[in-house]
Amino acid sequence: MASKRLNKLNRGNSDNQIDWMTTYSDMVTLLLTFFVMLFSMATIDKYKFEQIAKSLRSAFLNYDETEMQEGGNGQDLLDLYNDENSVDKIVSLIENNTEKDNLLTNEENIMLGEDIEGNAKYRVQDIKEEIEQTIQEQGLSDYVGLVEKKEFLIIRFKSIILFDLSSADIRDSAKDILLKLGNILNKIDNEIIIQGHTDNLPINTSQFPSNWELSTRRATNVVHFLIENCGMEPSRLTATGNAEFKPIKPNDTPENRQQNRRIDIVISKLEEE
Repeated sequence: MASKRLNKLNRGNSDNQIDWMTTYSDMVTLLLTFFVMLFSMATIDKYKFEQIAKSLRSAFLNYDETEMQEGGNGQDLLDLYNDENSVDKIVSLIENNTEKDNLLTNEENIMLGEDIEGNAKYRVQDIKEEIEQTIQEQGLSDYVGLVEKKEFLIIRFKSIILFDLSSADIRDSAKDILLKLGNILNKIDNEIIIQGHTDNLPINTSQFPSNWELSTRRATNVVHFLIENCGMEPSRLTATGNAEFKPIKPNDTPENRQQNRRIDIVISKLEEE
């Protein structure tokens, strides 16, 4: 009789153990699914995650309190939830993975012609306002201006601000504005043409037999300055001399001739289209 009771008791204990293992395995599977979902997320809100973790911790403690006390094998899981640093560790790991993903995205953006912030590279319209502001800050609005065309943006210098009469050497007083504008132009990759223009008054010196040589030398010297002082890529720049043959005013008054003596920095918009 005692033997039958012992066998019945043993069978009851065996059933209890099997029931406990079933509950435990279900709980572990749910936890695994939960953390896989977290790792698959591109971003995570730490505050919301902490709230979810606390809710889960409370639910598991209420649900498994009896099994924890009887079996004791779930104590490691309980310790994980009771560890206040565990949430921070998991969040930190996910944030690190997100930063790596963002880094790859940035590298891909660079290959696609985008900057490190993920924004498109500067376009001509992006720097136009900065150029205007720089000209105003330097107090040169009467000598330097902007002319916008459909395919070009032109920074127009009156030659009096850049060169002495019959000279192609850049004035020291003009180097600061050229440096500032050159640094702004370095933000774009567009092709740039430096055009030299003169009035129709002839010149005949040993250095400049005609206005062709004078206008070309002036344009070339501006190109050299931008390359040497602003680090501009030489392949982007072209220097041309137009002598007196592309005036913007009739060469009939001293004022108009002064307008025609100029340097035009012509920035192409064609690549952007």
